[in-house]
Amino acid sequence: RDRAGFPIVMSNVAAASLGAKAIGATASDSRFPVSNVLDGEAKSCWITTGLFPQEFLIAFPDTVSIARIRTQTRNVKSMAIEYCDQREPTSFDKLYGPVEIEESSTGLQMETQQFKEIKCRYLKVKILSGYSDFAVVYSIEAEGKLSSNHEA
Repeated sequence: RDRAGFPIVMSNVAAASLGAKAIGATASDSRFPVSNVLDGEAKSCWITTGLFPQEFLIAFPDTVSIARIRTQTRNVKSMAIEYCDQREPTSFDKLYGPVEIEESSTGLQMETQQFKEIKCRYLKVKILSGYSDFAVVYSIEAEGKLSSNHEA
């Protein structure tokens, strides 16, 4: 609850519309840029190349507090998430993982991880292995709160 006693509402602080950016991907294809994972479009995606591990960063415009991450992927076998609370993304701590993700009969894998709330400026998303040569990330949502000088 906030200072006035109202419940604190968490929202997707990793939305591009709130200033979050996906950067520094290890795989690049102009048809499937890493920025697609934050655009909120169901059919857009980022696709890895045929080697693992692959990773990218999510940069927030300011410090955020997060307590849950939701991913929508395809052909991802194992992934891990790290975080950094510094101004520059030079040192990361483990948030969770590696997490084994089951293959889905429909192809779409929906995964949610909840954890003790952390403060961060960056997330590092690591695709450690896949069920095929190529893995797809459709979306990453980080449920939490913006810093106190912003409203979600």
